[in-house]
Amino acid sequence: MNKANLIKNELIKVGKEVFLADGSWVSTPFFAVIQQKWKETKTNFEPKITEIGEVSADYFVYVGPYDHDIEALSDNALLLFGDEKYIFKKKERVVIGGVTQYYWGILRRVWGEDDD
Repeated sequence: MNKANLIKNELIKVGKEVFLADGSWVSTPFFAVIQQKWKETKTNFEPKITEIGEVSADYFVYVGPYDHDIEALSDNALLLFGDEKYIFKKKERVVIGGVTQYYWGILRRVWGEDDD
């Protein structure tokens, strides 16, 4: 059962316009859901100031369309939304009936140029 186009159309309705960037390559805009991931026992809402600068433990769940293969991206790739940048901590393809339906992942917000 192939629901990939239906899922993509729903992402257009409920998602945010984002871009993927990997090196000098930047994708065309597309729609994906980015939702903050809440921990059951502890949640960090504010960035922490450390010796090396401002850091955050803000993690987000990503759900994106079948035609933007996040698994093909390098470990240095970014998801761009407005002025915000995210790195992928986990990337997975969801396959049903041998057909990719969508991609999901875990993102971490990047707060500065040297954030790792």
